[in-house]
Amino acid sequence: MGLPAAPGHAGGMKRGLWIIPIGVCLLMQPHDARAQATPDDPMLAAPDQSDQGTAAPPGGEGPAQDPLAATAEQAGIDPEGRDRLFPLGGRRAIARGYRIPEPWGLGALVIWNDVRFRSRDLSVAVRKGRDPDADAALVPLPAVTTDRLESDTRMTGLKGDLWLFPGVNIFASVGKVKGTNSIDVDVDLDELVPFPICRPAKPCGTIRLPIETKVNNSTVTLGTILVYGTERWFVLGTIAKTISVSSKQRSDVRSTNLALRGGPRFQLDDDMYFAPYAGANYFDLKTRVRGVVASGPVFEDGEAIHLRYEIDMAASHPWAGAAGFNLEVNRHLTVQGEIQLGAESTRILASAGIRF
Repeated sequence: MGLPAAPGHAGGMKRGLWIIPIGVCLLMQPHDARAQATPDDPMLAAPDQSDQGTAAPPGGEGPAQDPLAATAEQAGIDPEGRDRLFPLGGRRAIARGYRIPEPWGLGALVIWNDVRFRSRDLSVAVRKGRDPDADAALVPLPAVTTDRLESDTRMTGLKGDLWLFPGVNIFASVGKVKGTNSIDVDVDLDELVPFPICRPAKPCGTIRLPIETKVNNSTVTLGTILVYGTERWFVLGTIAKTISVSSKQRSDVRSTNLALRGGPRFQLDDDMYFAPYAGANYFDLKTRVRGVVASGPVFEDGEAIHLRYEIDMAASHPWAGAAGFNLEVNRHLTVQGEIQLGAESTRILASAGIRF
């Protein structure tokens, strides 16, 4: 269901996790209603005898058949699993002719992210010749602005999920984000550096400090998926919250992901379904990046300008279109691929999972 200035100076930031979400529509297995809906609900028409052994009906014609077991067999479900706790309400859904997936899922996922950000706030401390102190006060300066803010990351992770109710899935994932971030900071030295170092007779001009950082963040995602569908189509909505923290405390990321997907389903074999889909994704990503960067020699004495910075950023365009597919190889194996394209973002997702 998106991550090299002077080494050791600049801090990492992570984007989209992404996440997407990541884990967002991963391992989705939309439940579908079989066409052979029974005229009467077996759960209401007859008592459940699964815990009472077999009993001979009046007339002694043989053991009574458990109506739930018969319906489960028609739906392709092992009747011996009818006493499982999850999904809650699953026995009634099976009795009504619904095909529901195995309740538990584990999977692996990879997400490639390329995104551009906008700066919401930039605070700095500037010093000539050496780095500002670690406890130096950081303040917004009109003479210091950001230009390019881009991120190219890859996230690998593991995900677990549970069908809590038929059509209601909850999931959690953990992952590792690695990649590169690129930020350009422009510094107007004439406005920033006092006379006589910079003066009208000999202006210092504006310099650009390119910041290229390595990303190495750990992520945790929690979310839920709501699904409805039939044997021929499905629609699902996802909401997920992701937190990502840098191993060196240089960047913090928080994001909320909302997604809507839908499409047809094609039965390729008894338990094999192929579901291409399309939809939209909203990724509200906010991150704070910290670090130190230095220029080359810019003054007459050969010294550099040193900048300690803290930048609050958000995704430039959080909306993106999505297209992909979900393949249920059988009741226990799923494969998914997806691409998301936005005005200033691209995300590619691949995952595989097992259900039990």
